[in-house]
Amino acid sequence: MKVILTSHRVENLPFIKREFENASVIVLEEPRNDLFYDVLEGKLGIDEYVRKLDTQFPVYTKKLMEMLRDLEGREILQVEPYLEEVEKLRTFNSGDEKVREMERKVNMAYIDYAESFLKSDFDELVEKVVRFAEADAERFVMRDRMRADAIEPAENQVIEAGLMHRKLAEFLEAEIVSIPEIIAERIGAKYLESPGNVLTQAFINGEEHDFNLLAARNLVFVTLVEKKEMIPDFEGDFPHFIHEQKLVRFVNKLDYEKCKKVFTRFWSHK
Repeated sequence: MKVILTSHRVENLPFIKREFENASVIVLEEPRNDLFYDVLEGKLGIDEYVRKLDTQFPVYTKKLMEMLRDLEGREILQVEPYLEEVEKLRTFNSGDEKVREMERKVNMAYIDYAESFLKSDFDELVEKVVRFAEADAERFVMRDRMRADAIEPAENQVIEAGLMHRKLAEFLEAEIVSIPEIIAERIGAKYLESPGNVLTQAFINGEEHDFNLLAARNLVFVTLVEKKEMIPDFEGDFPHFIHEQKLVRFVNKLDYEKCKKVFTRFWSHK
């Protein structure tokens, strides 16, 4: 059993495809969706499916579905019980009460962060980022525990997961395949996680870090990182990876006061 740590980047798909081709059972990190199987069976067009989803990653989703359609003789499952419960809460106002409470806790922390952002107080904003990361870490652990409990172990199985879901592999006692680390090795670089990921993982794992410095660096990182989908120009082109890794290396050189200066200088012009 393998857990494939990845993100919604087109450049990751060739590596994901290699893992999926070698599997008998593929478990995707998404809530169950009847339209998904209509697409796999050719009853619904991929472009129409992408439009109906209204996804933030339309190019990635389209290419993923094209890839999955070509994988014959494999069982493909959607397993993400936490997000299914969230959808029930939003649509029917009924669902798992523990999930409801977790969503309330994380959303309140996010609202506090957003309100602090409007005040333009960097120190307060850093404090709110730390509190949000701590709440979000609890949510990641709950999601991974629920998902691990819902996945039925099978021979030659691969499980798609986001980069923050290492606990899932721990709960399942599964091998980890990290796509960013594979790309880093391919281009001869060392993979560095973003400061926000390091901050949240520290709370997940109960590790000690300079939380305020990580939060400060992450505020600069999320300000400067490219939000739009970046499409590779050729095989072996990794635009997101290169961009984000350069940015991580830049922010990791900043101390707290330099983070404050960069952040304030950028947002003072908005």
